[in-house]
Amino acid sequence: MFDIILYGAFDRHNYGDLLFPLIMNRVIQQEFPEKKVVIAGLINSDLAVYGAHKTVSISKALQSSNPEAAVLLAGGDVIACDWQSACGYLLPKSLTPFYQRISYHFPKATDYIISRLFGLTSELPFNINRRDIGPLRKVIYNSVGATEVSEVINNHKMLALKQVINEASYISVRDTFSVQQLERIDCPPPNLVPDSATVMSLFISREELEQKSSNGTKKLVKTFNNGYIVFQISQAHVRGKEELFAEELALASRKLKVPLVFIAIGNAAGHNDSAGINKVVSFLANDIVYDTYLDGNIFDLMNIIRNATCYCGTSLHGLITSMSFSVPRVALLPTLRKQINYMDTWDLPHMPRGILPEELTAAVEIAMATPNTDLENLGDKLGAKYMENFMKMSKEF
Repeated sequence: MFDIILYGAFDRHNYGDLLFPLIMNRVIQQEFPEKKVVIAGLINSDLAVYGAHKTVSISKALQSSNPEAAVLLAGGDVIACDWQSACGYLLPKSLTPFYQRISYHFPKATDYIISRLFGLTSELPFNINRRDIGPLRKVIYNSVGATEVSEVINNHKMLALKQVINEASYISVRDTFSVQQLERIDCPPPNLVPDSATVMSLFISREELEQKSSNGTKKLVKTFNNGYIVFQISQAHVRGKEELFAEELALASRKLKVPLVFIAIGNAAGHNDSAGINKVVSFLANDIVYDTYLDGNIFDLMNIIRNATCYCGTSLHGLITSMSFSVPRVALLPTLRKQINYMDTWDLPHMPRGILPEELTAAVEIAMATPNTDLENLGDKLGAKYMENFMKMSKEF
């Protein structure tokens, strides 16, 4: 019987979602080796080809766990995430538009049917009710996001969310915006803690990264051993800006005399980076030296970002990886709240965020001018703060 259920959106191909159980399982094994841990998503999944843990469905995990087991929401923007979003990311891309139309026109019926198909009765997939988890289990939120709470304005939904959140034994969130949103629906002030993935550099050594990286990644890092700019963006976020980004990246590459490396961090529905990257590359000038990594393995991505001169992207966990490994970084586009909220809360004040295509070269120069000691000190500070919170939170296990 399991003692801890690590639960979250760990069953889809998205870098950040696959990182949470990998990191949290290692932290728990180090501090509490006697605890038996099961990793759960909405469905059984096997994404081991990307370096990820397999998952079992949450309904199965609850059945096979100790009646007093802790349900640990291990990370992600999970507070107020709805069934349409959670299920939509699991569907084949071809079915997503049809599913969105059905859920838009029949939201209550869709939620009811989908939740029962997953073996739950909860109104929200990751904020599960007492009926689903049992009378004795504790629920713990581990430096999660609550961005979606800002969309909860219906009184019934607000009260229902407040009730289920207030039943949790411990709540920590990863940015000040999430704190404000939980306070808005009359929840007690949660603990403010860096994202759990921030300790990846403490639990994944450079030697392990080398060992688990593909030959292609090792060759890329060796070929560009004098540095390179990493660029990542999803298809949805780059749309209409492909040529502008290509022009500005070419300018940055020429001016700073470094090649470009394009990476795809997620390829689940709604996280389609490969299509966005390929479109930008198609507009790139012929004189620009570049390479691409589109396979999406956790360890390859981590190694590529770790060795970069600068990371530029829309992925929050691409940014968090750069923060953990002391790499200068630029968060793209002013409309992406999660990234800006997180950097406003934890990053160095001057580190560029919300950057438009035409601002990219100047932003990269600002980021790269940051002294290494400042980057390293911030990584150490955030890692220590997270571990301090983990020890406090673990009293609920």
